[in-house]
Amino acid sequence: MAARTISATQTLEEFRTEFNALSETDFGDIATLDSGISATSVIGAVNELYTSISGSLGFDITDGSNTQTVSNTQTITFASTANQVTATVSATDTVTFSLPNDVTIPGNFNANGTGTHSLGTIQVAGNTITSSDSDTITVDDSLTVNGTLTVDTISSSGTLSFGNSNLETGGYIYTSSTAGIAWEGSTSDNFETALTVVDPTADRVITLPDETGTVVTTGSSGVVTGTMIASDTIAEANMADDAIGQDQLKNVVTLQILNSTGTVVKTIYGAGA
Repeated sequence: MAARTISATQTLEEFRTEFNALSETDFGDIATLDSGISATSVIGAVNELYTSISGSLGFDITDGSNTQTVSNTQTITFASTANQVTATVSATDTVTFSLPNDVTIPGNFNANGTGTHSLGTIQVAGNTITSSDSDTITVDDSLTVNGTLTVDTISSSGTLSFGNSNLETGGYIYTSSTAGIAWEGSTSDNFETALTVVDPTADRVITLPDETGTVVTTGSSGVVTGTMIASDTIAEANMADDAIGQDQLKNVVTLQILNSTGTVVKTIYGAGA
């Protein structure tokens, strides 16, 4: 807008000419004024313009539950949460959200994808857990399985407890040469029954018969009965020299002593003879 002045020596006609030029050229034609502007003065129009601009500079931000209005005099702050998310503001007009190196998830973590999920060298794909750098996955703490546990090999340096569940295997259960299988019994104390073996020098097989009974050991006493011994199975070599006394001979008519060739060398007649 050009500056225009009227000197004291100019006529009224000159003033009229200057004024008309000022209105048409510098201020513009009032006929082209937008109908949305209601002000009738320059000051009023400026005030109306300011109100419109300042109102349009405000906007709302929301997280879906909470809403906050940000005016043209306020600043939006993108706050980060330690070990959860990092917000970085950069040029031009960019906000970048990223996860830190060490991520803490205070609630539940759900990975709904159908592909392979990696946690370091551990991969989870569907219902299969594998390791990318080892054939063994180590669990340092107790492992509780409420359902069925199917594995090819179980290796434990601690206690492998199955609670009240059954352990079913289609193969062998291996223990080290110094270990074995121990039973606590019905009382939880410092006494257990352990089953161990002498270090084998070849493959050995001990078969438990298909029957109900009590296992007889070298520490057993008074548990072997006559029904456990088959007829004609006690050889002479198994008898001690004084193993047969009068109680054993009281119903015997004769007793023959044979030599190694089967020849009778002595005949003893018992009480019934």
